[in-house]
Amino acid sequence: MAEKETSISLHEKADNGHSVAPSDDVAHDAKFEKRVLRKVDVRLLPILGALYTIAMVDRSNISVARISGLDEDVGLNIGDRASIALLVFFIGYMLFELPSNMIIHRVGAANWLAFIAFAWGLVSMGIGFLNNWIALAVLRSFLGVFEAGFYPGCVYLISSWYRRYEVQKRLATFFMTGSALSAFANILALGLIQISKTHTTYKGWRWIYIIEGIITCVAAIISWFIIVDFPDSNRNTFLSTEEAAFVQARLAEDRGSEEREKVTWAIFVETITDWKVWSFSLMYAAGAVGVYAFLFFLPIILKNGMGYSQELAFVLSAPPALFSVVEGMFVSWLADKMRLRGPFVIVQGVVAIIGLCMTGFVKHPVPRYVGTFLGEAGVNGLVVTTLAWQANNLRGDAKRACATAVLITLSGLGGIYSSLVFRQQDAPDYLPGIIAVMAICIAAVVAACISIVVLRWENKRADEGKKIIDGLADFRYTI
Repeated sequence: MAEKETSISLHEKADNGHSVAPSDDVAHDAKFEKRVLRKVDVRLLPILGALYTIAMVDRSNISVARISGLDEDVGLNIGDRASIALLVFFIGYMLFELPSNMIIHRVGAANWLAFIAFAWGLVSMGIGFLNNWIALAVLRSFLGVFEAGFYPGCVYLISSWYRRYEVQKRLATFFMTGSALSAFANILALGLIQISKTHTTYKGWRWIYIIEGIITCVAAIISWFIIVDFPDSNRNTFLSTEEAAFVQARLAEDRGSEEREKVTWAIFVETITDWKVWSFSLMYAAGAVGVYAFLFFLPIILKNGMGYSQELAFVLSAPPALFSVVEGMFVSWLADKMRLRGPFVIVQGVVAIIGLCMTGFVKHPVPRYVGTFLGEAGVNGLVVTTLAWQANNLRGDAKRACATAVLITLSGLGGIYSSLVFRQQDAPDYLPGIIAVMAICIAAVVAACISIVVLRWENKRADEGKKIIDGLADFRYTI
């Protein structure tokens, strides 16, 4: 469907010649399309963004807990205990992402996402009552198991509702909502530790986990009533029959008619033997490494490395995240408008490298702090742009589900990577860790350059009639 068409028929043929879902034989103008999309946006993005914010807070609040007494109370500052407590989260996170995406369609998005959110809320609350570092490591491993299915499930769900050149803005809204609101989590934590001054039974770091765990459980219950299902599901009641058919029609025209597919071993093998999946996974992992590095270590670097007070360390960790949201939303809008992905991956990678250089090698605290703005903007931008680039270049419902899970599973390696390279013996500046993040960002830029060249060559072959891409003659890769 051309962008400038003023009417859209629900009886249009898809690119492969199959007719799409039937409805009343009427044409719909652009106002109808905008109204339906707005309806989907309102039901889908705010609740998923809110839950993602909570997920980010629950996995990363260990950073503020560590400067609020956790290290001393459970002996986390001895040897490699901190690295172990951080990395065990990603073991379950990696192992359970793909199985989660294999069953979310069958169970239903609302049922599954609300259930796992409630489960990790209980685990987070439980951390507030433990007394040794081994228990902390065990509960963080369970936290990883339950959080594993949430993010890939959300990306899969969002990608299923929109056309290829609409999806990056939506993914950015979802992801950046989490980044923006979680930026205030440290300020919330500063308020929560004040509870210990009047309720001395528990120290401040315990109240962080207890209260935030309760918030998660309440939000999970509410979310069950709000989250929508996949476009082809009869569980959706927020759209009329006509509107639901219209959504499926425009998706079929954009990608070709796609029946709901079961994820089979054959599709899984096809997915993991596709070079594009691994290239996108490297770019995404680079962004994930940086995101986790800033989440876990920025408050510690601000307090112990740059010499700011505990209160300022809490407060100053928010502005870089907020800046990354503004920058990321602008880049996503521009990328959708220009229908480009790869060049923006390169730009975001370069921005991240410049920011990390400033944070790692400049001595004065002010320019180092400015570097965190660029670094955090660059790595967050890598994440959302790569997600959209992959979603644009894969056809087939089941293959997208597998590829999304593979990509985000490998990002778990990024979490382990950042946990290991930011070693306790390198505190408080963590220069080797910062260099390690720069290295993988450089690798991502190289991978993006190679991918652009190869995808352009594949499109040229398709234009010359030498190849049909993914079984659809008119399909072309997004560069």
